Amino acid sequence: MKEKIRKSLLELGGINLQVKESKKSLENKRKKLFINLIEDLKYVVNRGDSLDREYKINLLMFEDEYYKIIEDILIEHWGSLVAEVVFWWVYEVIDPKKYNYYLFEKETDKKIIVKTPIQLYNAVKKFKLFKKQ
Repeated sequence: MKEKIRKSLLELGGINLQVKESKKSLENKRKKLFINLIEDLKYVVNRGDSLDREYKINLLMFEDEYYKIIEDILIEHWGSLVAEVVFWWVYEVIDPKKYNYYLFEKETDKKIIVKTPIQLYNAVKKFKLFKKQ
């Protein structure tokens, strides 16, 4: 569909026409990617923990390298602070609906309680933790 729209615009404007995605659209994509990534990582980690707990199948030695690759990609794409927050959420946040978890900004002494991946994303954005593009 996007290709069809692009071709139509090129026909109207010629080859010198440049089409750029809006900042809002890019922001929505980043938010969706962030939330999906957190939810998927949390699911995979919980599934591995469940296999270990229920069947005594420990996949840590197998999975560890994959998580390292994911961490490296996150650092490259969004920066080390965001990667740290993502893995904190995935590994340490057990039941955010039951317990209070929060991000704390040392410089301003601000803390934001986070109970969902959406709230986590909004807090990361508010604290400007994403690496500059």
